[in-house]
Amino acid sequence: MNRTLFHTILLAALTLTTGCTQLFFQPTKELLVDPAQFNIKYENIYFKSSDNLNLHGWWFPSEKKSKALVLFLHGNAQNISTHSSAVHWLTRHEFDVFIFDYRGYGLSEGTPQLDMVIDDIYQAYNYSNKNLTENKKLFVVGQSLGASMGIYSIAQQPEGIDGAIFISPFSDYRDITQYALSNNWLTWAFQWPLSLTMNNDYRPLDYVQQLPRIPLLYLYSQGDRVIPPYQVHELYKKSRHPKTIEQLQGSHNSLFEFEANRQIILQHLNKWLENSSLDINR
Repeated sequence: MNRTLFHTILLAALTLTTGCTQLFFQPTKELLVDPAQFNIKYENIYFKSSDNLNLHGWWFPSEKKSKALVLFLHGNAQNISTHSSAVHWLTRHEFDVFIFDYRGYGLSEGTPQLDMVIDDIYQAYNYSNKNLTENKKLFVVGQSLGASMGIYSIAQQPEGIDGAIFISPFSDYRDITQYALSNNWLTWAFQWPLSLTMNNDYRPLDYVQQLPRIPLLYLYSQGDRVIPPYQVHELYKKSRHPKTIEQLQGSHNSLFEFEANRQIILQHLNKWLENSSLDINR
């Protein structure tokens, strides 16, 4: 999540805009980089939303024979051009990677609002299973807002998803708004009245127990000043097994820069593949 969210919420409230989760979205339209600039192999992917908008993403093929597909759900700000480096490194470890922009982000058409962005995620699950997995496993990795939306969307549409990693998810839209407002002296006094205006219909904590019995990994960092670790622990405690929680190092926006953090993600993905192979051979 981007710290400009604090001021956006305040400005919207003071100008009598009805509080809603649309304020969580901070998209940019311009793609700041092209993978071709770095000699990275990729393919532009276009697919349709349920209301016939064009949604855009990048598919990165594994550098070797692929053993699974990772679908990445990015956070609330910018677009895939600034988020793809978070997961592209997995292509060096025999994973295909698909990252896409929600409506209103990058080259994706439309305007983001929570219910329809979640619907875009459903369409990405469908597209991935029909066109990109080639009968391989599909793992979902979400960060921040993407992780929180991932919890709800997988609980509602679990078909074809074989495991999920939730990196710094928040548990409650009102609580995270209150927390954000409380950390800025300009907005501190408004934290309670404004947070109560947020639509909490898609509250992850209400749906986490409905997640399918697939491997789940929750990741948090004590250095995260955007998503407090206790919210990640709340989600983990309420989830059903099989589940794991691990601590990362770094700040909210630097988690993917640490090799140790990447290794935690990679180890769990490989373990899930190994366990599924053992199950098949029994």
